[in-house]
Amino acid sequence: MLIYLICFAANMLLGLLLVVIRPNHLSEQHYQTRKKWYLFLTAVEFGLLCGFRADSVGYDTKNYHEIFKLMPNSISIALHEDTVNGVQMERGYILLCSLIKSLGGSFQTLLIIYGLFIMSSCCIFIYRHSKNVLLSVFIVVSFPFYYSSFDIIRHFMATAFFLLGYKYIVERKFWKYFLFIFIGSLFHSFAWIFLIFYFIGKVKWNFATFLTVMTGTVLCGFFIEPIAIRLSGWLGKSDGIDTGWIGSYGGGVKTAIMYMVIFIIALILYYNLKERTREDMLAVNYVLILLAFSIIFINARMMTRLIMTSVPLLAIAMPQLFDAKRMADRKIYDILYMLFITIGVGYHLFMLLSNWQNVVPYNPYWKG
Repeated sequence: MLIYLICFAANMLLGLLLVVIRPNHLSEQHYQTRKKWYLFLTAVEFGLLCGFRADSVGYDTKNYHEIFKLMPNSISIALHEDTVNGVQMERGYILLCSLIKSLGGSFQTLLIIYGLFIMSSCCIFIYRHSKNVLLSVFIVVSFPFYYSSFDIIRHFMATAFFLLGYKYIVERKFWKYFLFIFIGSLFHSFAWIFLIFYFIGKVKWNFATFLTVMTGTVLCGFFIEPIAIRLSGWLGKSDGIDTGWIGSYGGGVKTAIMYMVIFIIALILYYNLKERTREDMLAVNYVLILLAFSIIFINARMMTRLIMTSVPLLAIAMPQLFDAKRMADRKIYDILYMLFITIGVGYHLFMLLSNWQNVVPYNPYWKG
């Protein structure tokens, strides 16, 4: 656990030095270069920490290793394969593994490439869309994105393409965004669900929106099993009911309460802004949708996948709302900022102390 805390503390210190402390003589161009260097080093630091892990770190790492051994060594064979030892697998993932094997790489090569790709795509996303890159990195690591990426590898590959394609949500270019989702679906068909994020930007924040989302959340909670069966059939996946992913208590009551508190923080910030923009409304909607996912998660553990994917959206939403220059009451801002940071630090420690996704203790691959 200590290595995670050391890496996190070192990263936050680096962010303070490169991003927060800005000399008066520093030009905007040089400041942007500093941000790029910080995010580049962040991607390398956390990407390699993820990639150098042993099979014992992460619940599914060993299973993915066993699957990797069964992958074909030939690209031509992989082009015609959609199953591995009788288990259906997305074509993109099979091709990636086969390419690595055909070039002489090992499973550890896959993990290193994977770790760097996930964190690089996240850092590119943060650079493009965040108003406070240090706060965004804090959120990505302190909430269930980074440590969750040690598991469900194919899902996070799909999430990475969602993050890279997010710029086309901002630019309102649906078909370009659709292309990235399609590529993501080649690694996990769950990526098609990410299409819903394109339409969130068209929703205006108001009380009616809140009621509509909460009503939909309650209905999803009641009818989660038939919804899951239909979605699973469409995605070509197991419905998860027999395995406990759907229709069973997920243990997320405290998680839902936490996201409720964060949503209230976001609301107070929003209404404390001197002037409110479309981007501010979108930020509130992202926090609201994350709250909705966390409520459904109570009786559907599968929703943890959408919570994980939504954390980067939280990582751009909160910096959007934590805008000190636009605050009508700076005291409220200071109190809420400290409260949010406290929640993040507390949740970060909770994940490590509770061995979230079996990432503790950390063992590098050379120690087994």
